[in-house]
Amino acid sequence: MTLPPVVLQVLQVLTVLLFSPLVSGAISRAEAVLQARQGPSVLQPYYDIWKLLHKGRSVPQEASWIYFLAPYVSFAAYISVVMLIPVLTSFGLPLGYMGDILGGAFLLTLGGFFVALAGLESGSSYTGLGASRAMMVAVLSEPTLMFVFFTVALISRTDLPYAMGATLRESWGSVFSPSHVLAIVAFFLMILVDTGRIPVESASSTLEFGMIGEARVFEHSGPEMALLKWGSAMKQFIL
Repeated sequence: MTLPPVVLQVLQVLTVLLFSPLVSGAISRAEAVLQARQGPSVLQPYYDIWKLLHKGRSVPQEASWIYFLAPYVSFAAYISVVMLIPVLTSFGLPLGYMGDILGGAFLLTLGGFFVALAGLESGSSYTGLGASRAMMVAVLSEPTLMFVFFTVALISRTDLPYAMGATLRESWGSVFSPSHVLAIVAFFLMILVDTGRIPVESASSTLEFGMIGEARVFEHSGPEMALLKWGSAMKQFIL
């Protein structure tokens, strides 16, 4: 039985929306086990998002319209990526023609840029510091993401993600070629940097020195903070 493409498109969005917090919870739980700690439940991100959605918000006096808009722009950017790049299927999606894998990378970058911009616009020196650090790291991580995609595109001779997958599945020689293996290693290191994972950053740390991405959103609260946490989980899921 083959599901209609439109159904797959909807299922993709729902899968990322519903299961991305679970992936974040599982990673946090695994980190706790490796560190011999009890750690939070794998469902803790769901509790946090639900609690924040029902809380009030506090707004810095210096905040501009960008501060209010950033959580919604970043959330929409990550959802848009799921509409372009296959997650549940190896076939082209109904909206896949609107962008390739490089377009998806630009959308991921757009979401992170607006979150960092909101940190600067809040007027807080601490969130400004986190945003500055995030942009300093992004200068190295984002070009790496682009080069990885360019490398795989040169190997598969296409920049459409489902066509890339089909090409690599048909040619195991390309999968184990040195250029592809090195691209995989670079992509893995980029994920560690871009999602704030140890040893680049401790996402659960409360120490100022160990916080980059989390520091950007310290001035947000309530539903906007829930969207930022949810969007961060979606980005990690997508990568």
